[in-house]
Amino acid sequence: MSEPDFQQNLVRIGKKPIMNYVTACVTLFNSGNGEVMVRARGQAIEKAIGTVQMLRRSFLKSVLIKTITLGSEDVTRYDGTRGNISTIEIVLSQGEEEGEFEEDESVEAEQPTLPQSASPYAKPT
Repeated sequence: MSEPDFQQNLVRIGKKPIMNYVTACVTLFNSGNGEVMVRARGQAIEKAIGTVQMLRRSFLKSVLIKTITLGSEDVTRYDGTRGNISTIEIVLSQGEEEGEFEEDESVEAEQPTLPQSASPYAKPT
């Protein structure tokens, strides 16, 4: 039984250094894949985000984020207890396509300022 097409362009993030995953993504793009999916669970989510950022900032500046999917999975631990683990899937693509993020779309919210008397750390006068 052959592996589905979407699995051939998958990079699963785990315990290895970030550069290993960046190299895997570059290799997949250079071998002709138009899209690469980066997938991680639990504590590896931070490493997946770092991988994508390093790839976009340092190696392949034309790579765009097509979709980001967040979720959770039910898991059974070694001791038999059940729990949830967070997941992330980031689909990257090369070139200009509709629906992609062009730049970081960070929104900086204005922080309200408290009068000094309202601060719990203010010294009484």
